Amino acid sequence: MKKLTTLALLLTATLQGFAGEIKITANLTGFTDTAVVYLLSGQTPIAYQTLTQGKVELTAEVSETPDTYAIYVVENNQPYYTMLFVANETIEINANKNDFPYAVKVTGSKHHAIKAKLDELQMPIHKKGEALKQEITALQQTTEWQKPEIQEKYVGSHGLANQLTKELKQVEADFILNNFNNAYTWTLLPYNTTAFDKTFYQAVYDKMTTEQKQTPLGKQYLLASQSQRLTKGDTYIDINLLDKDLKTVKLSDYFNKDKEYVLVDLSSVSCPDSNKAFYITKTFADRISEKLQVVSVLQSNDAETYSHFGKLSTDNWSMLYAEDFTRTDTYIQYQENVTPTFLLFNRNGKLIDRWVGSAVHQQKLEKYLGK
Repeated sequence: MKKLTTLALLLTATLQGFAGEIKITANLTGFTDTAVVYLLSGQTPIAYQTLTQGKVELTAEVSETPDTYAIYVVENNQPYYTMLFVANETIEINANKNDFPYAVKVTGSKHHAIKAKLDELQMPIHKKGEALKQEITALQQTTEWQKPEIQEKYVGSHGLANQLTKELKQVEADFILNNFNNAYTWTLLPYNTTAFDKTFYQAVYDKMTTEQKQTPLGKQYLLASQSQRLTKGDTYIDINLLDKDLKTVKLSDYFNKDKEYVLVDLSSVSCPDSNKAFYITKTFADRISEKLQVVSVLQSNDAETYSHFGKLSTDNWSMLYAEDFTRTDTYIQYQENVTPTFLLFNRNGKLIDRWVGSAVHQQKLEKYLGK
């Protein structure tokens, strides 16, 4: 109940400039009449109503320019959501609880249809993903899951989950290139500057007009087309960071010292797998301090979120703050978009090895540092 009250307060406190009105009629089955349906713009609710006999009507002021919104249903503190790409229109939504988030039907919008097309193309892969998730959950209840090879099979860098993610992204890449001159497609572009390879980035850049190429997004795609993931022997790319006292430092400050290895850990403070890997990292950082320097580059939206982790820094494990890292040119240059990602360098900054996730983290560290 506290969550609903907070959302309602945010709703009444939000002031924005609008130029039109959206009217939504939602017919939702499978929910109780205690469910509350919100229309969100970003994280901010702009309309909400309690479901009554499976129906709710929402009205809100929105821009005439199509944008991404979310229908967010809360029932017994359990959230259900689906994304919309709409403007000041009158639309109807029909869905069962089990249709969320990808099979919700939206009619009446001239803008949402293109998003629905991508959803339809990706639906078979989403269904495979749900089945795989259930299989992993069942395995996690058994001793089989403790075997590194089993975890690698399912959630490793070349595991089944990662393969499905790649399939989803490939469908999205093809969709972008085949539907380029569309407003919805352009909402996808900012999230894909590290998801593919030079061929895709160049193809996107080539489709842009001269004016589009001069925009910040155009310049990002040009940079992406000139960037690639580091491979063995490559030199690290410097990163501007803040230390535990929020003083400016650089990644380069941690090289060319007396440590044989520098482990760069690209993590997120909100990533469960990153937090799981921290315990493994700490074991090695404490035990092999004479030859290992760990640098955790923690991505966060604000310093307050980071502050707890920064206090955990030690002499040989620096937990540094990379504010808004995913919006920087350096992020694009690294071409790493999964947390946690580990890059092991020698003291001179040459890459020795790279791996992703906590499942193989300990085995990789043991390979180079011993048990």
